[in-house]
Amino acid sequence: MPLMTPETPREARSEDRSGSAARVLFLGITYAGWRTRVSNLESQVRDDPRIAAAFRQITGWREGGVLERLPLLPRNLTGRARAVLEAAAVVQWPRPDAIWTAAGAALTPYLWSQLGRLRRPMVLDLDWTLAQQEEWAPVYYRRQPKRGVRWSVARLQERALWRSVTLLTPMSRWAAESLERQGVDRSRIRIIPPGVDLTQWRPTAKLNEGRLRLLFVGGDFWRKGGDLLIEAVRALPRSEYELDVVTQTTVEPVEGVRFHRAEANSPELRRLYAKADLFVMPSRADCLGIATIEAMASGLPVIAGDVGGVRDLVSESETGWLVQPTVDSLVPALEAARRERSTLPMMGRRARARAEERFDARKNAAAVIDVILESIELHRS
Repeated sequence: MPLMTPETPREARSEDRSGSAARVLFLGITYAGWRTRVSNLESQVRDDPRIAAAFRQITGWREGGVLERLPLLPRNLTGRARAVLEAAAVVQWPRPDAIWTAAGAALTPYLWSQLGRLRRPMVLDLDWTLAQQEEWAPVYYRRQPKRGVRWSVARLQERALWRSVTLLTPMSRWAAESLERQGVDRSRIRIIPPGVDLTQWRPTAKLNEGRLRLLFVGGDFWRKGGDLLIEAVRALPRSEYELDVVTQTTVEPVEGVRFHRAEANSPELRRLYAKADLFVMPSRADCLGIATIEAMASGLPVIAGDVGGVRDLVSESETGWLVQPTVDSLVPALEAARRERSTLPMMGRRARARAEERFDARKNAAAVIDVILESIELHRS
């Protein structure tokens, strides 16, 4: 199934029946990499004259809120309850002309608003399905996959949500193929990956000498394979490599490794990309990875864990290397990058070209709006 890029658009009208811009509610989430995803999308669609956009966020937490101050209520249950309350924006009145959402399960209590004359065209953005989520539950959530009644209830909720939406926009072929295997008709699927601002993330000239400078960026240090990378670097000659690690996880200091807490899209983070020779993300589980897209836009070749939808990003030996999330797989890839250092700039240029082709935030946001407007036309017909 091909990616839906601006070079393969679908026709869509830009106005509603009254001739004014379509009123679209964007109901995003701010968990993990979704915060960057939604922020990038918002920055690109706000000024698009085809729609009048309203943004609401599901955070799952309100500092000092009534729910959050309830005694004895576990934090995970508080987060779920808060998410459901914040998702109430989907039933706002007057009803919008269309809804774009990534909220998933938080919408379950409000699916009644997609019945009868209340129904509005809805586009569901997703990076994985429940089946994929539960397969990775031990890595993502440190728990066993749901079984029995819990699995059945979650599955019913997911199916109900899929029936309530007009079109689905998975971020990768990996997620799209899971939808198809579970009976979603291909005609309802549009693959639209996240994008980054290519005017902000740009290649810089490298000296191509001295120690090979590696960069890791991952909020969830363990899941993204940060520990594997540090162990691999420690097994290699210290005189040949240096490593910068950006993470929100508290990690014990390691000799020869520089730790940073740069914010997403910050100048400090972009400077770290600019100084690096190679981006390394040996994830144990990853649906796609915006940090990898930022690296490619910055003209960096990538070593990435061969999991989830990462194959949509990295082409083996062209824009980087795909590895199994193990030290034994990572060490040879790092050694190959050092031996073939003279080829890294060319690989970085290919990575930048791929980012321009597939992961331009401006073009991909326009594709999102195309799909929203298409959903309006489908709803009318």
